[in-house]
Amino acid sequence: MTDLHLVVGGLLTRDPLLGTLLLNHAVGLQCERLPAPSSIVPSWAADERPGAPAGGELLTVEAHVSRYTPRPHRCLDHVLDTVHAVLTDGAVRAERLDDGGVPDIGSGTVSRSATWALAPVAVGVLGRPATGYRPSGAASSSR
Repeated sequence: MTDLHLVVGGLLTRDPLLGTLLLNHAVGLQCERLPAPSSIVPSWAADERPGAPAGGELLTVEAHVSRYTPRPHRCLDHVLDTVHAVLTDGAVRAERLDDGGVPDIGSGTVSRSATWALAPVAVGVLGRPATGYRPSGAASSSR
């Protein structure tokens, strides 16, 4: 797992909606009931596009809702728009590349996916402590 994975995982789990949907996916994995209704399934791939930034990766998020959810297409759009909002808050560089288009209707769920190209904001910054700060025990001179 890379630093980028950890940062993005933290962003997704801190959002109340997305954190719940990730937890639903984890429970579905344990119960061997996949895909879990009302869940998101993230997957990673190397970003091998020409001109892709160093350290960049592709994140695909597949959103699932129950077939019986009122207006499932709107719900899927809301979930994927929430993922986009979380990813573009500035912690990582994110570009939405692809929407899965027409939702897929499976056994018990309706799903749609979207893909983002992600890269660290500055190469090598993720995983390093912040610089320019005094140790916590240092006295302040601004009185």
